[in-house]
Amino acid sequence: MFRLHTFGGCFLVRDGERLDALSGQRKALALLAVLAAAGERGVSRETMLAYLWPESDETRARTSLKQLVYSLRQQWRIPELFMATAELRLNPALVQSDVADFRDAERRGDHAAVVDLHVGPFLDGFNVRAADGFERWAASERASTALCFARSLAALAEHATARGEGREAVEWWRRLANAEPLSARAATGLVRALDAVGERAAALRHAEVYEILVREEVGGVVDPNIAELVASLRRLGPVAAVSPSMAVVGSVPKDQPPDESRAAAPTVRATSVAVLPFVNTSGDPNDEPFSDGLTDELIGLLGRTTGLTVTGRTSAFAFKGSRLAVRAIAEKLGVTTVLEGSVRRTGDRLKVTVQLVRASDDQVLWAEMFRDELADVFVLQEEIARSIVAALRVELSSTKLPGASATDSTRQTRLVERPSVSAEAYELYLRGRHLWNSKSGGDGLRQALRYFERAVALEPGYARAHAGISDVHALLAIFGHGRALEEFAAAKAAALRALALDEMLAEAHVALAHVQFLHDYAWAAAERAFRTASALDASNTAAHFLLAVCLQDQGRFEEAIAEAHAARALDPLSPHVGNLLGRVYVNARRPDDAIRHLRDTLELSPDSDLAYQQLGHAYLQKGMHGEAVAALHQAAALSGARDAAHLAYAYAVTGDAAAARRIVQDLVDLQANPNVAPFHIAMAYAGLGETDPAFAWLERGYDERAAFMDGVKITPAFDSLHVDPRWGGLLRRMGLTP
Repeated sequence: MFRLHTFGGCFLVRDGERLDALSGQRKALALLAVLAAAGERGVSRETMLAYLWPESDETRARTSLKQLVYSLRQQWRIPELFMATAELRLNPALVQSDVADFRDAERRGDHAAVVDLHVGPFLDGFNVRAADGFERWAASERASTALCFARSLAALAEHATARGEGREAVEWWRRLANAEPLSARAATGLVRALDAVGERAAALRHAEVYEILVREEVGGVVDPNIAELVASLRRLGPVAAVSPSMAVVGSVPKDQPPDESRAAAPTVRATSVAVLPFVNTSGDPNDEPFSDGLTDELIGLLGRTTGLTVTGRTSAFAFKGSRLAVRAIAEKLGVTTVLEGSVRRTGDRLKVTVQLVRASDDQVLWAEMFRDELADVFVLQEEIARSIVAALRVELSSTKLPGASATDSTRQTRLVERPSVSAEAYELYLRGRHLWNSKSGGDGLRQALRYFERAVALEPGYARAHAGISDVHALLAIFGHGRALEEFAAAKAAALRALALDEMLAEAHVALAHVQFLHDYAWAAAERAFRTASALDASNTAAHFLLAVCLQDQGRFEEAIAEAHAARALDPLSPHVGNLLGRVYVNARRPDDAIRHLRDTLELSPDSDLAYQQLGHAYLQKGMHGEAVAALHQAAALSGARDAAHLAYAYAVTGDAAAARRIVQDLVDLQANPNVAPFHIAMAYAGLGETDPAFAWLERGYDERAAFMDGVKITPAFDSLHVDPRWGGLLRRMGLTP
């Protein structure tokens, strides 16, 4: 059985496996997409000629169509691929499609199915060269399906509102507002829904953002009904937020975990700033790493200032190139001020223009132009950082390592690191970090490593470059781009070297802790190092993020959730943090919480393979087998062999052992799949109930210190192995209690 996927792209799957060989056959996929959307109506040959061969004469175009149809029948060895009718029609018994299912769900009024199927715009990013007719048809179909998707979201939102399901109503209205940000209906519905669950402040913030969008994007005036609603809410005054588990407003216990359902509306921190990516105005794209690097540096420097909360890099860079107004950005990030600027580099001269804007009234609190030599970039950074702090009236104070005395002058926080390194070494470091932040696969990571190593060759005492080397080696091990034992050993050596050079460097403590729990299984030491990093740099998102993973892997779920929320408070738009929250909730056997966070993550990052992976496991916990397999199919299509193992597990536990075994047979060919960690293959065998090979692969992972062995204890897929005597022995060797 073939299945054509048209939402979020265009690709074909046969018996659960994506046919990537067809990805280059654009006209073949276009033909299938048109016919799938047409369904039983079919499409005349004349229409198809106009869509796909508008520049050819009729004779040549008809010949091309015949050849294409013949080629598809021969390639798939299915003579009955198309129906024997006057119109071109796909044989529905042989080819299914998401767009056909979408239209069927629309006809049946199954709004939930419509929303689930619409995982992205119709034929998103898919085009056919010199086929204007097809492009116009695709645009029309895209608009039609998007309208249907919005109608279904609205229906689900209204039904939830009518049933008094406040939190569910907020989620549906929010999704509709994301799909149609200029819709007055969506804005009104979300404002009312937020107010109904006791989140009046969030309701008013959304109304303000909507007003800005209408004014900025279309130059229009806000619907009078919304203006009247906002005025009435302001007259009523603030209300305390209602927790779903509390019958009385307010009185939330101090030790109660944060209410995750309010995650999309970050709390505005009293003194807080988002540093937006500085614009590179030099005209040379090769200077982009430098302008991005300067932004990164200021995020890190300001983050070490006591009393100032700084938005994390991922969330700040989500607005790179954005035309949104400052107030809208600040609302989304939960900050009171926004720093924006530009960098022009001419030879060894720098010109940096910066302004700090108060979000509430768009008032410029401070603006300055800096000109300096590249060699004095550290002086320039300190001038900018101290000017911002002064404008915000934040008192600089000291941060000490745990156990340090107040008089220990050697441990005073440095607002700006001033290493005695050359401008050339510093720029090499920035280029390495630029590539590392992009997570651009094995080749990109190795290029980043080369930049860091060149920086160290020039300046052997450059602690931050050594920390960068550690970070790269750790990722090369985690993602299977090198031998784990060797990569982790190199990562640890570089982290220790960085700490020997600078014990106050938070990122060096994070780098060492990363290796300690992933490779050494030194859980307590890793936790201490992560907490030291947080004490040194309160804005270091990675310290909270990785500590959450470390705690989760020991089964300390509530502590892990608290650390993950700390990471999200610093970096509210990071899909990595959203994925982590989803994973923790899956492993804590809280699938509803996991699904909510993972769906939010997919709205931020529709191509997040990890989000689809964990969503699949959450659906399995809820017994939603079809949805689970579909989500893991999408994960495997995005990431390849790693998530194919998870798909095999899903097939196995939902009764299709034959499909699972076919995938496993391909996976165990390590020459074809050298990057698949033994952990994942063991999971597939556990799903099949084949205990001996499952343990054999886990033992292999332990011997090789494969990166994903750290999740063994708490991964639900391994529950069936817990009764085996080998289970306790494996955990004890990993420093974990059974």
